[in-house]
Amino acid sequence: MDLLLVDDHAEVRHSIAAFLEEFGHRIHHAVDGRAALVESARVHPDLILADLRMPGMTGLELLQALEELDDPPPLALMTAFGDTQTAVEAMRLGAVDYLRKPIDVKELHALVERIAAQCASVASTTTAREEVDGLVVQGDELRRLVALADRLHDADLPCLIEGETGTGKELFARRIHHGGSRPRGPFIALNCAAIATGLFESELFGYVAGAFTGAVSGGNAGKLAAAEDGTLFLDEIGDLPLDQQAKLLRLLEERTWYPVGSQKLMRLTARVVCATNAGLLERVRSGRFREDLYYRMKVGHLRLPPLRERADTIVPLALVFLARIRKQRGRGFQKLSSDAEALLRSFPWPGNVRQLLHLLEQACLMFDGAVLGADHIRQLLPEAAAAVPTATQATVPGESIIAPSELNLPVDSFDLDGWQRAVVAAALKRHDGSPVRTAAYLKVSRKVLYTLRKRYGLLD
Repeated sequence: MDLLLVDDHAEVRHSIAAFLEEFGHRIHHAVDGRAALVESARVHPDLILADLRMPGMTGLELLQALEELDDPPPLALMTAFGDTQTAVEAMRLGAVDYLRKPIDVKELHALVERIAAQCASVASTTTAREEVDGLVVQGDELRRLVALADRLHDADLPCLIEGETGTGKELFARRIHHGGSRPRGPFIALNCAAIATGLFESELFGYVAGAFTGAVSGGNAGKLAAAEDGTLFLDEIGDLPLDQQAKLLRLLEERTWYPVGSQKLMRLTARVVCATNAGLLERVRSGRFREDLYYRMKVGHLRLPPLRERADTIVPLALVFLARIRKQRGRGFQKLSSDAEALLRSFPWPGNVRQLLHLLEQACLMFDGAVLGADHIRQLLPEAAAAVPTATQATVPGESIIAPSELNLPVDSFDLDGWQRAVVAAALKRHDGSPVRTAAYLKVSRKVLYTLRKRYGLLD
């Protein structure tokens, strides 16, 4: 493999290079982040190992710059100033690993071998579709989220998964549990919205006999005990009352609890993954959710994009689902007509991936034939008829800010740059500054988006 070492200390680079060259790897050097960008464009490395703290451009800034490329190389950060928060931030931005100095050569070798294995199977990981533990992974953004879920499996940190109904929050929670390998214990789910008021504590922590009126004679071990050495998945965490939020925060901070009515201290050995379809930050601002609990859960954070934000994946996703249905039932549609594809792409999918899957399952049950057409979809989803683009809209794909017929340009001049800057800025704000989602929304490459952001001063 081609490896690029980025460190302002030559002795560090040469010692790492000497070790890696013994395994036949080709080593390239850069003294800082800017030199690394130039060298990376020249040699296209399979892996970049970069120091976190360097003059001019830090390792995190280098990572962010590389992520703007269409096909960024994987990057692992090295530092003598390691802390958990920095590691989480690096992984959130796309780093494949995080190594502390002095470098443990066994960890380094394991990392390089892992990347080498990924390079060997790159053809399978870049196919048009990919299925992982029930997840159908379409597009770079979801692949990044799956990779992050795998890293969170090993990090053993509290996790928060945010996403609308139907985006696959429990599937991603199970992915964190499995981590791409054998899980270490049971996966126990608890829906906070389905628990009657006052019963959350006994459901979560368990209780002993006689702890309260109505307690069963044998007691109840509770979900935490059931999830020992595994994963506890708390769904719809946004519906948890404030007094119960305080008890959950104490559990996450102290990693101990008492069953209701017991004096026996229990230790938390399960990973806790929380999920919500509510805007938790808005609930924090309105006083309905504890700010300290929000940030404690958000140490490991995944935001699952709704289907409407990745319209280019809808048709490939539908084809994967149709193939899965045919395999399970022995019958079903083989492909989509062109008008059906247009209809699927234009519909907003309020129920997200789950709604799409259920629609296709219903279509395969109700209709026969090899090709699924738009008429089939309209019969099962009457509201989809309104999603078909009109003739005037069809000239400009996507949502239209102003209909072409309504444009009223000034006679003398028009500030196109100012208008374009406003559009890019608004798109970035809509997608929380994510270059991946913003580029997909604007239907441009990340390289083009980076150029526009640089031109208009929108990189910060």
